Amino acid sequence: MTKKRITKSIVAMSTIACLSSSLSILAPNVASAAEVEKNPIVETKDQKSQNAIKNVYADIDYMLASIPVNPNLPGDKWKRTELLFGNEFSVSGINIKESNITNVEPVFLGSNVFVNDTNLDQTYNTGSFSEAITNTTTTTTQHGFKESTAGKVKVKIPFISEMELTQTLEYNFSNTNTTTTSTTTTITAPSQPVKVPANKIYKTEVYFEKKKTSGKVEMYADVLTGAISNGRLLSVGDALNYAKNKYDLIAVPSNPDMVRSKGDGTFTIEHGTNLVVKTYDITSNSRSTRSTNLVDTKVIPLN
Repeated sequence: MTKKRITKSIVAMSTIACLSSSLSILAPNVASAAEVEKNPIVETKDQKSQNAIKNVYADIDYMLASIPVNPNLPGDKWKRTELLFGNEFSVSGINIKESNITNVEPVFLGSNVFVNDTNLDQTYNTGSFSEAITNTTTTTTQHGFKESTAGKVKVKIPFISEMELTQTLEYNFSNTNTTTTSTTTTITAPSQPVKVPANKIYKTEVYFEKKKTSGKVEMYADVLTGAISNGRLLSVGDALNYAKNKYDLIAVPSNPDMVRSKGDGTFTIEHGTNLVVKTYDITSNSRSTRSTNLVDTKVIPLN
């Protein structure tokens, strides 16, 4: 009897030891799984870039597939075709002017001091100042397009500032990379006449008015092609009217046979075409020649 009890105890202890060993092997895997679940899914830079670029033709295909098909007629769902309408892809864009924010950064070019110690008004001339100015333009596509036609990867958008066409903004709409271009030009401030009253000391300061404008653009990808189902042929613009899901496609205002996909981007552009000549009366503080009392401001457009 005692021998049987000892045998049962040994078997029970062996079973517990095996279970303990199994749990110790499984435990690290369970902990590892819990740690994985706690880690958030991080979207990589490349994934964000891909998600920001629309496949225009894929959206058209999805849109066409959402058009209900007559169940009483045999045949395929709606799909793209080049019959009659061909296949045209064009891009364009506009600057959303109300989004533009402009800051002015005066670039100091030089100064002159004129001492009139006579009892008559005198006219003096400022010096001629030159300076190399670098203007930088940065453009970024935030939401762009990709399409199947090779070579069409850029869109040029005119930037108009204060009644003058200053530059064209160029975007590579097929990726979200930032493009930066810089140009350096030498500007010259011509000599300017300054009238100084009797017994006065005037100081002139010449600046180049450098402006930095940041804003947004809207980009458009317009497609003209055909759609066919059961022998019925429509333009893709007409087919859009029957779609249950338009996939953010809209009709092109100037051509209802076409569909449009919208994108957007941002820009920062440095520009400027004005010189500013400020004249100060420093008679009461002539020892320091510090600009104190502004008496005249002249804006000179550069050609």
